[in-house]
Amino acid sequence: MQNIQTPRWRAARWERRLLTALATAFCSELFFSIWVDNFRVSAAVVLYPVLLLTLMQDSQGAGTGAITALTVLTVRVMVGTLQGEPPLAAAVQEYSGALFYLCYELLLSLQVRDRRKAPLDTLGRSFFVCDFCSNILDLSLSKGGMPELSSLGWLCALALGRAVLAVLGLWAMRRYRRLLLEEEHERRYQRLFLMTANLKNELYFLKKDTEHIEGVMTRAYQLYEELVGGSAGEALPQLALSIARDVHEVKKDNLSIIRGIEREVAGAYDQESIRMSDLLRILEDTTYDFLREQKLNVQLECWCGEDFRTGEHYRLMSILKNLVTNAAEAIQGQGARSGQGLILVDVRRNGACLSLTVRDNGPGLSDRAMQNLFRVGYSTKFDPETGNINRGVGLAAVQFMVEELGCSIQVDSDGGARFRVTIPMERVEKGEKP
Repeated sequence: MQNIQTPRWRAARWERRLLTALATAFCSELFFSIWVDNFRVSAAVVLYPVLLLTLMQDSQGAGTGAITALTVLTVRVMVGTLQGEPPLAAAVQEYSGALFYLCYELLLSLQVRDRRKAPLDTLGRSFFVCDFCSNILDLSLSKGGMPELSSLGWLCALALGRAVLAVLGLWAMRRYRRLLLEEEHERRYQRLFLMTANLKNELYFLKKDTEHIEGVMTRAYQLYEELVGGSAGEALPQLALSIARDVHEVKKDNLSIIRGIEREVAGAYDQESIRMSDLLRILEDTTYDFLREQKLNVQLECWCGEDFRTGEHYRLMSILKNLVTNAAEAIQGQGARSGQGLILVDVRRNGACLSLTVRDNGPGLSDRAMQNLFRVGYSTKFDPETGNINRGVGLAAVQFMVEELGCSIQVDSDGGARFRVTIPMERVEKGEKP
């Protein structure tokens, strides 16, 4: 495929070249001289190959080397001039050191065709050759002849040391990038996992609504049959029949949505198992994101008594996430922003059962709330700014999933709220995968 170079792309490449040249030129001023006058040993020769392999990894020629050589010469001439040296004399004295960088990239381009894919061992050998040969050129031009044999030994050792440092710098940068990619992959996995868990959570309500819709449609059709057999005329029976048909269409649309969501989330990590400790870590990360977003002074502490792998990660995450979110919103509702709220999540094995306990130091639950806690639509929380009432499905979802898992849930309110879910271990535990 032909490489199309837009003006913006070319401008960005020139910016990277200038940045490489300026960074190398200023870094080359940190030096000390050995062997002969004006032979510099600087950290720039370690920085330069690292920049060529990062900022200029798409380069295949010696263009950056030419710009770097010109920039280094300009900077050194300016420094010499400020020190009282004539500009021409400073240029004659410094040109050999500037040509070092042009020679370095030229040799690197001949040895390494693709800088993106070159392994570190190949780069290390190339850096050594580039450094050694460019130093020979620098010394030859500055002394007017080939350096002595003893000097070649020192140049070899110097080139080897700087090549090793440059390779270590590249390795560190690549490792850092890899860690960033792994961290980003982990964040994306968490978002995907939570999105899938939320979608599966919503499916419970859609399926529940389907049952209600079916009942409404049945009653509407029964009304139609009774009106047809009576003396209500033709208008009312037709209206009842129209309502039954409309409800039937709503039911079909609802079922289509359910099938569409099920297709998207069917099998998404269903066959995988997650360690309970990892699931709690995801719960902590997402909860603290929620707390920061809501500006809540709430601390979450999770404790896992015995780690194990589970295949019911979606249901367990939905249960814990709904309980923790409900606790955080209850603490928010009490209005005590000065004191710190606390939510404790305790996961432990009790014999053949798994116990999930979520406690908070919020205002607790009233008698009326205890009676309507798991009813869909019931909520004590509302936004005082907009007046919007919470839709009241979080704890109802917990109740649905508790029933599906064949477990039980206990609620206490004594100095805060405490929810304890007891699940048979055989329903949630999953052995290590081979």
